[in-house]
Amino acid sequence: MPIQRLDPRYPQPVPHMQSRQIPGNPPQALMHPHDPRLVHAMSRMLPGQGMGDVPGQEDAFGLPPQDLINALYDIFGSYPRKNVLPYANSFNLLASEGSQLAASGTARPSIKISADASLVVTAITGVSTGDYSVFMRTDSSDRQLMQFPIHSSAMVGTAERPFFLPKPLLLAQNTTTSFDITDLSGAGNDVWFTLWGFKIYRRMYAAAG
Repeated sequence: MPIQRLDPRYPQPVPHMQSRQIPGNPPQALMHPHDPRLVHAMSRMLPGQGMGDVPGQEDAFGLPPQDLINALYDIFGSYPRKNVLPYANSFNLLASEGSQLAASGTARPSIKISADASLVVTAITGVSTGDYSVFMRTDSSDRQLMQFPIHSSAMVGTAERPFFLPKPLLLAQNTTTSFDITDLSGAGNDVWFTLWGFKIYRRMYAAAG
């Protein structure tokens, strides 16, 4: 009996043709993924229709056609979904808006997560005219995200060099994250602070978008 060689692209040996037996039905032939007949059949599928899917299922959710999704996976190594989008949530303490952080003063801004999606935070960036400390907590569970206030230079990155969290932080929809911001510069301090990550929309909002 010849030895079957493993195809490195597949976890199981893939013969050119094999059969499967469904109880009560005659054996059915399974085609090799590279069989021209299978390629031809897939090329004739309607846009947004995959094997075994309901016709137009992706269109019903406002999603890209399956062939486009597969092509982007080949290029970028991940599947894009319309209900997952890059997003930035921010607060600003600015003199031009009458909210500047006073010299050696403390402000307590917050970031409210909207009702249409949760936010997965992956990085923190910001800019300021002086140093400050940050203490961060989630209001929904009153969970402190740090033991003590942290110097801004130790946790606030820049656009060129963002501060990536050791583990992504999930902030559920309709929740609020609060911050204690204390000036360390001894002068009025303009602060821009941003949480970068991904908004994960529910399907109903993704379809509407």
